[in-house]
Amino acid sequence: MKRRIIYLLIVFSSLYLGSLTLQSAYFQPTTTRQAAADFKAVSAGFCVNSQLGNRWSISTSNGELAKGSVGLLSTRLAKLEVGDCLTGRLQLSRIEGFSRFAFKASLKEIIGPIHHSENLAFINSMRAYASSFKGDSANLVSGLAIGLDQRLSKSFMVNMRATGLTHLTAVSGANCAIVLAAFWFIGKRPRLGRNARFIASIAALSGYLVLVGPQASVLRAAFMMTAVMAALEFGRRVWVPAALGLGSAVLLVCDPWLIADYGFWLSVLATLGLVLLTPALTGWLEQRLPKPLAVGLAATFAAQLWCLPLLATLQGGFTTYSILANLLSEPVVAPITLLGLLAASFGPWFPILGNLFMTLGACLARWIVFIANSLAQGPVSLLDLPTNLVGITLISLFVITVSIAILKRRFKSLLLSAVLVLLWLGNSVGIAIPKLAWPIKNWDVVACDVGQGDSLVIRSHNRFAVVDVGKDPELVDHCLDRLGIHQIDLLVLTHFDFDHVGGLSGAERGRSIKLALISPFPDDRPAAQFMKRDLERTAEQVVEAGFGLSGDLDGLNWSVFSSLGDAADSANQGSLGIRFEDSEMVVFTLADMDEVAQAKAVVAVAASAKPTIVKVSHHGSADQSAEFYQRIEPDLALISVGVGNSYGHPTAKLLKILSSIDVPVFRTDRQGAVSVSVNHGVIEASVAGAR
Repeated sequence: MKRRIIYLLIVFSSLYLGSLTLQSAYFQPTTTRQAAADFKAVSAGFCVNSQLGNRWSISTSNGELAKGSVGLLSTRLAKLEVGDCLTGRLQLSRIEGFSRFAFKASLKEIIGPIHHSENLAFINSMRAYASSFKGDSANLVSGLAIGLDQRLSKSFMVNMRATGLTHLTAVSGANCAIVLAAFWFIGKRPRLGRNARFIASIAALSGYLVLVGPQASVLRAAFMMTAVMAALEFGRRVWVPAALGLGSAVLLVCDPWLIADYGFWLSVLATLGLVLLTPALTGWLEQRLPKPLAVGLAATFAAQLWCLPLLATLQGGFTTYSILANLLSEPVVAPITLLGLLAASFGPWFPILGNLFMTLGACLARWIVFIANSLAQGPVSLLDLPTNLVGITLISLFVITVSIAILKRRFKSLLLSAVLVLLWLGNSVGIAIPKLAWPIKNWDVVACDVGQGDSLVIRSHNRFAVVDVGKDPELVDHCLDRLGIHQIDLLVLTHFDFDHVGGLSGAERGRSIKLALISPFPDDRPAAQFMKRDLERTAEQVVEAGFGLSGDLDGLNWSVFSSLGDAADSANQGSLGIRFEDSEMVVFTLADMDEVAQAKAVVAVAASAKPTIVKVSHHGSADQSAEFYQRIEPDLALISVGVGNSYGHPTAKLLKILSSIDVPVFRTDRQGAVSVSVNHGVIEASVAGAR
């Protein structure tokens, strides 16, 4: 048995590494990755493979990039659809870390017509119809049915995260099971044979995959279910964990990059928990609860339990209302999914019928909206858990202990001890670290106190971006030391005013700089020329950051939304506006952008469903655009400003703008350095105190 397991592991490892090597060579050619590393602007023909949030996966077909190169595209120039092919001018940027993409790009210019794929017109019409409705209820129907959740409101997305319901809009194995069950039932009506039902079910599953796109959880479920149905078709007994393992292994060989995909592993763990624990737990609960309630509670608990180690890592803890929220939502998920699919299928050609199905689905979806919005307001919605190696190890032991208790039916002893361990993890460990200490635990953003100047630090895991360095080398050096920063992975000098770049020598002190971005504004001041030369000596790479330039810092995506260059009237107007985004938050840094620059940038920004932080422009001067702040809808504002400055910063005008949109304000002149943590949709901040 051991030899067989070792043999299978060797075979899988060989297939996996071979697939990774071959696909990397084809989809990520060295020439393409080098062009992205150099931030080149190129002309290339490409086709759209799939939609990923607000971006598109593309494959190049001709032009200045190697044929077959796969990249991640963002654009506001055209409304693209899956299957579209076109030629355009692309501004490239590199992708760091383990990724299936060779480059990121923003579409700067469309050259020639867009060729729309006739083969995918039917699918694109369904997706367009499903995403054409307003309101959280209707858009939740589209999310449950085919994963289109881009139009859900910011507040509702936050509430879904707080109650552990975000998985509903990430199409998963449950959706595939619903589709297959529906087709299997339909196939029984005309008394189709087993073979015909098998073929029809596989065809339905394949069509559903094309409709929703290549999401990790759907692909995993499709492979697993195909293995199960094939085994049943040929009269074999099926051990579901083996089918899960086979499906997952085949999928990892086909798409090696899924090994680093949280969604894939959450899907696998949830399914494993369901198949291992649900039968035993259901049997125990049926003795005390009605059968439907026992089955629902057992399935919900089993899936949540096995996902706990990963959820703790992603959320910083356990969402205490998630089991209740999922249990209450589960009865309406299947009918909403089917109604959403029917609406998308009939709506483009029979709008009356499509609207009827969508209206019925939205009526049911209001129940989930009510649950998320209500429970999110409850107290203690997140149980803090340690996410270091020791903490995750203890959480994993907790999962194993509870699983043994369920399988061995030793509930009173093992389950009680496991619950006590979890409570200890969530409370005793957390008490040892004061929550108001500075910087806050697991900080994401820090506004350093550098007097009348700017210096902002953003962290992504153990990678750091520093936006401006103030004017005093000692102050910025002290702040970076206190944060434990020995390498600056991304340094942004938004413009060459002394209060933004004068502290450069302090930031360089004992630290290496990987990539530096500077404004393309033609600044002829001697100090600016000196700083540029100094930066070229110390940074590994210096890039003049034009509009649309983007990159990735270990999961922290950044893009330049304002860079007027020689079109600006002043250094302030030409300073760089940068947007940062990761899985938890969005951060806008506005440098010294004046009202004109902000007004021009309005079309390039938008509000996000994620908590949004803004570093206010020009220390809170009066030269601000209220429309810009209203457009991005920030949840917290940071003002870097000196005590008793002679400019009257921050001005009453700026504070009134922020007050009108109800934004909490932290300012360094009164509160000192500010550290901010964003966790599971919740923003926490701590201050160091004024100097």
